[in-house]
Order: sequence, then structure tokens, then C-alpha cells
Amino acid sequence: MKLLRWFTPIIVSFVLLLAVAQFAGHATAAQQSGTPVTGNGLVVTVSESDVSKLTGESFTFTSTITNNGSTTTPQLIANLNFTSLDNSTYIDPEDWSPQRTMTVDPLEPGTSVTKTWKVNPILEGEVAAYIVILPKSDALTAQPLTTSPAIHMHVGAQRSLNPGGVLPVTLAVPGILAASFVGLRITRNKRRA
Repeated sequence: MKLLRWFTPIIVSFVLLLAVAQFAGHATAAQQSGTPVTGNGLVVTVSESDVSKLTGESFTFTSTITNNGSTTTPQLIANLNFTSLDNSTYIDPEDWSPQRTMTVDPLEPGTSVTKTWKVNPILEGEVAAYIVILPKSDALTAQPLTTSPAIHMHVGAQRSLNPGGVLPVTLAVPGILAASFVGLRITRNKRRA
């Protein structure tokens, strides 16, 4: 009997240690796979991880929001965000994407929804794009946020002779002004003669 009392705490400690190690292993595996571990059961994945584009070349990607929890979510807000990775690229999110916020209807446990996002890289540099999911409720501070893995965007400068189709205007305005000046000069010379 004394032996059983002595072994019981050791066995309980061993079982608890195994449970903690198994939980830590799952969390590490999820983090290494790019799937964020959240307390609310939501997981957000993106269809791209690394994108190389030139300025002005738009692209689309999808995000999948999955409810791995045991309860239905409230209505959610999905938001596309950008950040400069090289500390020199100016990021104005409204310029980089025409629609940065989407509403997600409540998700039942085990269900997913996919959203499509369009990105318009406008300046060269190293930029990260990611999705943040937050509940659409008054108790926002009590709810954890969920973020997707970041998409690393390598944006190179596009050299163009006619950026935005302005070359005809750029050439026509000085040409019209020069022709007007020459016409005025000829008319003035004829009047003097």
C-alpha cells in the first residue's frame, strides 16, 4: 500500500508530462506548416506564399477561413493588410487593393469559406500581404484575432515608354502649343508686311 501511494504521484506526473509534450508537438507542427494556432478555432490559409511581379501587374489569390472550433462563429470581418519588409517601400493599402474588407457569414463547426483578393503592386520593393480575421461584434477586445501566413511579394520596377497611356498627351500638348505659336508668328508677320 505504501508503494502504491509513492508511485501514484509519479504516474500522474508522467501522464501529465506526456499530455503537455503531445500538445506542444501539435502546436509546433501546426506552426511549421504555416497554419496559425488560435484560441478561437479559426484557421486562415492563403493560396500563395511567394509572388514576384512588376509594378502595375495585378494578381489574385484566395484565402480559406475554416472553423475548426466546436461552436458556430459570429459574423466575421476579413481584412487584407500590407506591410513593407524593406522599410523603404511606402504602403498605402487602398492603392494596393480595390477591396480590402469582406464580410464572412457565421461558420458552422467544420465548415470553410473562400474569399478572392486582388492586389495591384504599385511600388517596387519587398512587401508582405496577409489576412486578418476578427469578429464583427461589440465585444471585439474579448475575441482573439486570427491571421494568415504572410505572402512575400517581390515587386520590381516596370520600365515603360508609355506608363498609363499618357505618351500621346505628353507629345501632343507641346506639339499643339508649338504649332499655335508658329501660326501666331506667321499671322503677325503677314499683318506687318
